[in-house]
Amino acid sequence: ERGLVGGARHVLERRPAARALAAIAANRLGYGIVTIAVLLLFRNKFNDPSDVDAGLAGLATALTVSGAGFLLAAVATPIATRRFGTEGWIIVLLVLAAAAQVFPAGLYTVPGVLVAAFLLGFAAQGLKICVDTIVQRSIDDEFRGRVFAFYDVVFNATFVLAAAVAAMVLPASGVSYAVLFVVAASYLVTAVLYARATREERAEDRALRSRTIA
Repeated sequence: ERGLVGGARHVLERRPAARALAAIAANRLGYGIVTIAVLLLFRNKFNDPSDVDAGLAGLATALTVSGAGFLLAAVATPIATRRFGTEGWIIVLLVLAAAAQVFPAGLYTVPGVLVAAFLLGFAAQGLKICVDTIVQRSIDDEFRGRVFAFYDVVFNATFVLAAAVAAMVLPASGVSYAVLFVVAASYLVTAVLYARATREERAEDRALRSRTIA
């Protein structure tokens, strides 16, 4: 516990790392809720609820498609970060995740859900790669183990929290435009707050360098 507390304190003292963990926590909440929604859709909407095997097969397909998004993100993210910067790519991915909730996920068709699963997998993995990079370069080596232990807790706990929230707010069919809207809005709000905080810190750094030079 002491190690987790020490890791958390160190992260809070490193603003880029703290912002990055906040961004991935928001992503995990959205991703977790959507994952449960997909489970319900393939179980109760796209297939006969009594046909468990068909529901599981549909879910397996969605997870496979999402995994393909993970693989593409691993290839694309190093290239994209050279163009947009690590922080900039996080913002792009959050906006992409938000857009995927509105279209094609909002169609509530099998093809739409599968395309959304691919996009969300791409966004989730790309964001994690960026967050890993930011955390590694922002923290002191002596705190690395404690910080990444805290990171793992945040990463896993937010997904468990998302599952609990989904169980309370999603209908048995998995169809809820209100939940889609809230998840999409949460991604957009996170993107805006992340961009603003990053911009403000850069402005402060420039001002500090100007005063130092003067």
